[in-house]
Amino acid sequence: METTPTSSTRRTKIISIGLSTLLHQDDFYFPEVQLPIDPKTGLANWDCPQAIDFAAMIKTLTYIRDHNEFPEGFDSLEDKNPIGSKEVSTPISQTVLDSYREQIMTQVPSDKDIKFVIVDGFMLYVNEHLCDTIDIKLFLTAPYEVLKDRRESRKGYATLEGYWEDPPGYFDDIVWPNFLTWNGPFVELTDAMERGEESGEYGPPGTRATMTKNVDVVSSGNATIQSMVERVSGLITKRAKEMFQ
Repeated sequence: METTPTSSTRRTKIISIGLSTLLHQDDFYFPEVQLPIDPKTGLANWDCPQAIDFAAMIKTLTYIRDHNEFPEGFDSLEDKNPIGSKEVSTPISQTVLDSYREQIMTQVPSDKDIKFVIVDGFMLYVNEHLCDTIDIKLFLTAPYEVLKDRRESRKGYATLEGYWEDPPGYFDDIVWPNFLTWNGPFVELTDAMERGEESGEYGPPGTRATMTKNVDVVSSGNATIQSMVERVSGLITKRAKEMFQ
């Protein structure tokens, strides 16, 4: 089973296969020489679907599901990247985390050997095949100012060729316009949530646009890390219960 929190800036490290593991979309960029070039700036565009090798990602995800391990030779670059955020947050206690974990696992039948694969990415739902391989879909979003601050507070990113640092203005010239283009339905849904017109939870079939129809959207706004984890854990619990009924 896969659960998928996603935003344009989230980066965390891969954890070992066991009850759960973590797979990053950022590990499936094409080589830099194959990236599209933005016609306005002349810069490599890392933030569009054409920059991602979706076929390789789906193949890896399928292998993990079938074998409960990464393919031989798989090497994540994500654990080489500094998180680099100006935000200060209070760690969540282990007791609280254990309570969330227990809440989720109470929905998993004891006779089933279930492994969770958490798929992390900024553009998971533009590819229909990839979207169809994910059982529980979540989209975590944040305001423009927060996303820009997170992106620009990082030094750079490990790549197949070495290291990439965003040129000045890259967020406003490349990242944000592409985020609005490719995740537009989620941006509109988030705006509706802020107006009090939407809860973020998806409902019966046919009540949403195709891209967002089976995705729970969580807007962080000014929420704390703990409140976000609580919200996401609650949604995973709800969707797991529906899956195993």
